[in-house]
Amino acid sequence: MARRPWQCYRRWKRPPYQKKRSRSHRKEYVRGGAEPKIRIFDSANRKKPLKEWDLSIGLRARHRVQISHFALEAVRASINRRLLKKIGRMNFHIRIRPHPWQVYRENKMMAFAGADRLQSGMRGSFGRCIGTCARVRANQPIVEVFCDYKNKAHVIRALKIATYKIPTKCRMVILRVNDRQYLGKLGLPLSLERPLPQQ
Repeated sequence: MARRPWQCYRRWKRPPYQKKRSRSHRKEYVRGGAEPKIRIFDSANRKKPLKEWDLSIGLRARHRVQISHFALEAVRASINRRLLKKIGRMNFHIRIRPHPWQVYRENKMMAFAGADRLQSGMRGSFGRCIGTCARVRANQPIVEVFCDYKNKAHVIRALKIATYKIPTKCRMVILRVNDRQYLGKLGLPLSLERPLPQQ
């Protein structure tokens, strides 16, 4: 059976439904569902300390939304593939910020002649776990790329391509910058997560 369109799960209003175990780890309260596709949340040059990069550019969600684990992996792979080709592995660091803890369900329905005789419709319609997704609030960072100032054009282009894989409009912003001299040259809005260094 084909996967249901993500617009069915994009908005969230209900309390979280996450995998939990009892304290003794003998009972698992939320069972089933596929393992998340995304396994790597930090990639490329992880050895260089984050403080040594000139700046970090990120994407912030404009609306609160659920992002599937498929989309998070697609974003990471898209940025990684393009930057590996353009600037090399040692010149950037990607960090995917949200983790897919939320479990989403589907009440599968048959769609053929005589299906009403074989299924109970919306009676007992809780559904079965089929996968995981990340809950993102408005203005929350989704992905962050650390780089040096000379490579900013390639990073901006890679992030622009990645926005097409996210089920909401995003805003590209500067999340961190190490030197005030770059502020007027970047051409992106500031949304700093920590204050600028004093000079």
